[in-house]
Parts: sequence; structure tokens; C-alpha cells
Amino acid sequence: MKKIVFLSLAIVLVLCSCENKKVYRPSHFPDGQNKRNFSFAIPYSEKNNSIFVRIRLNGGPQFEGIWDSGCSVPLKISNLEASSLVKNGTLSQSDYQSSLPIKVANGATNEYAVYVLKSISFVDEDGMEHTLSNIPAVIDDNVGTDILIGLPVMQALGDSHEVSQYDQFIYFKE
Repeated sequence: MKKIVFLSLAIVLVLCSCENKKVYRPSHFPDGQNKRNFSFAIPYSEKNNSIFVRIRLNGGPQFEGIWDSGCSVPLKISNLEASSLVKNGTLSQSDYQSSLPIKVANGATNEYAVYVLKSISFVDEDGMEHTLSNIPAVIDDNVGTDILIGLPVMQALGDSHEVSQYDQFIYFKE
């Protein structure tokens, strides 16, 4: 009797689990139809399991930055990029806004200088620049750290975005 109950229960569990399959949406636009629902697309590359995009700071040089949805600040640059902007004449002491304590990924809280960048730009697949103005950027004292492009910038670029691993573009809807 117990064997029949356990066997019946096992069959019910198997049947229920078959109906609860998670369906994953493909990460591409197979027919191009869905592609038209987006306003523009920014190309990206992958390195060490991170998404890198090209970004122009203050109308000056282009840099590569990590697309980091877990970063709560709009932008984090190192002293290296800040020095390049100062040399280029596009960043000065008058752009200094404040000092800000920020909790980093390892749980530590560090103090960062915050400067307001006049503009940051992304070039889309058609060569058109998408520019955001007056963006606060924290300056990291570590010279070799990557630029982090945070969630506030992502939200400012459009109402929504989708990362497509199929063609390595980030699609935005305005």
C-alpha cells in the first residue's frame, strides 16, 4: 500500500514538474521584427565576463567602460581618465561638486571626489552620438581601475534597454 502511495505521489510530481517548465526567450531578433521596436542600439564587446562599451567624456577622448547595472553612481572613472580630461582642458577644479562616501562591492565604504562632467556620449550602430549632460562622476584614486557606467546612466539613455548576446548590441527604447 505504501509503495502505491509513493509511486502515485512520484507520478504526480513528475507530471506537475513537466507543466512548470521555464521558457527562456532567445537573446536575439531572428526576423528583425522586434528590432524595429527599439530607438537605437549601442555595440558592445565582452571581456572577462563583462560588457564593455565605448564612451566619450566631455566631448574629448573615447574610453572603454564596463556596463554595470549594479553600480549605483552614474559614472566612476579613475585618476587616469580624470588626468586625461584635465590635460585635454575639459575638466577643471570648477567642475568639483563634493566628496561622497560610497559603499563598494566588497562592503567597504570609501570616500570619493565627485566631479560633474559636461557630457558623456555613446555612439550607436548608425554612427549617431547619444549625449547626456551634467553627469556626476566619482573619481577613483586607483589609476588602473575600469570605468564603470552605472544604472543612472542606463536609465537616462532610455525608458528600457535589452542586452542582446546574439549580435552584441544594447538596444534602447526611448
